[in-house]
Amino acid sequence: MPLIQLNPIQHPHPPGNPWFRSPRLIRHGVMLFFFLFLLHVAYEHQLRGGGPKGAPSIEAYCPFGGIENLYQFVTTGGFIRHIEPSAMILMAALLLLSVVLSRGFCGWICPFGSLQEWLGLLGRRIFGRSYNPPGVWVRRLSYLKYLILLVIVALTWHLGTLVFRPYDPFLAFFHLGAGFSELPYAYAILGAVLLASLKYERFFCRYACPLGAVIGLLGKFGLTRITRSDEGCRGCNLCQKKCFTHIEFLSANTINDAECNHCLDCVVHCPKPNVLTLRGLNIHLSHGAYAGLLIAGLAAMIGVSQATAYWRTKPAMVAFTDAAGRLDPEQLRGWMSLQDISDGYGIPLGRLYSAAQLPPQVAAGTHLNQIARNYKLEFEPDRMRDVVRAILAHNEPTAAKAAGGKDHDGSEEVKGFMSLREIASTTNVPEQWLTKRLHVPAGIDPKQPVREWMHRQGKSIQDVRTSVADYRAGRR
Repeated sequence: MPLIQLNPIQHPHPPGNPWFRSPRLIRHGVMLFFFLFLLHVAYEHQLRGGGPKGAPSIEAYCPFGGIENLYQFVTTGGFIRHIEPSAMILMAALLLLSVVLSRGFCGWICPFGSLQEWLGLLGRRIFGRSYNPPGVWVRRLSYLKYLILLVIVALTWHLGTLVFRPYDPFLAFFHLGAGFSELPYAYAILGAVLLASLKYERFFCRYACPLGAVIGLLGKFGLTRITRSDEGCRGCNLCQKKCFTHIEFLSANTINDAECNHCLDCVVHCPKPNVLTLRGLNIHLSHGAYAGLLIAGLAAMIGVSQATAYWRTKPAMVAFTDAAGRLDPEQLRGWMSLQDISDGYGIPLGRLYSAAQLPPQVAAGTHLNQIARNYKLEFEPDRMRDVVRAILAHNEPTAAKAAGGKDHDGSEEVKGFMSLREIASTTNVPEQWLTKRLHVPAGIDPKQPVREWMHRQGKSIQDVRTSVADYRAGRR
């Protein structure tokens, strides 16, 4: 069958080729576009806050969240906290793109990968060269990301919560310095990754990225491949030297390595034109054609989901009542404002301010999760649930204690959004004991948030906390 040529790749720097058609400029332009887009999303979220009236969080655009939420979605049709439908759609789009265009997402779109690559370029200027050694042990270390993937997916599906979130350097970077107390380990890992990326090319991508592990496995079945022609190849091995993963090019004519992210730097640096080319279904693809396919494929999937009303990047406004129609403080969210809480629970603003011990300069439209940062106050959004609960029970002294005090038995760490299994893991109280003590029916999924079923069973979050306190006090 004759070979069809679509924008066949020529020498990367042919005479008279304008600068704006430079292959590397095309790729880095695409990388910069997606990086700036997510940077804008992150900035808007920090500026306006989240929730239905705020801006989408960066997690709404992370396809790995869809992978983490997959079991929950298949078994219950629901979403783990912090995950929105857009993450599931992006996951599906990414999986489809990987089957068709291999690991192009990693080399062209992923903003965290782009950041590492740019830091590597900076590191070359600082240190003179990057330290990217070949060898069997380096290759074996790259398998670590597959182990990390298995651990994350297994624990997330088992506990029904995002176990990787507190350690995710991608999330920490796009928090733009905010939420340090919420994500201290993620920020520490981010610092280590950024420093390592100055010396080791795409450090996190090579050794620890769980999403890269998924794409790498699917990419092996992708339709696009880098191919090498023996005709004209002089065996200089410059392609392998320039490859950040040191893929073996001279041992095969078709590259089918899971570590290849289709950055096409090997094609750019090859001194002979058309020795190395990117091919898919007997079509040679230029940088521009490949970039167009990646962007068009991603845009098409998002466009279809928007047209069918499945695309959603922000949480829907929750009801303030439980299944029985009773006002339920567990429905309170950090993206709610004091005015939202006052209107939703029918609590006068003055009473809410007094019970929560908030100064009058705090604007009623301020989101709960922005009060501490905007007004330099010691205020935990989760404590507002206890405040509202006490007000609804007409117990102002208890409300004041809830606003500033601590539960001496430590059961304040139990939250309604946690699953029974997560509560057991967090408090070290056996899940089986909690199930028996709370008379949990056999049909209740232990990975389902307790707020979704406890009221139907005549229970409240205080019953769960009391059970935890009793176990810790030896009252079993």
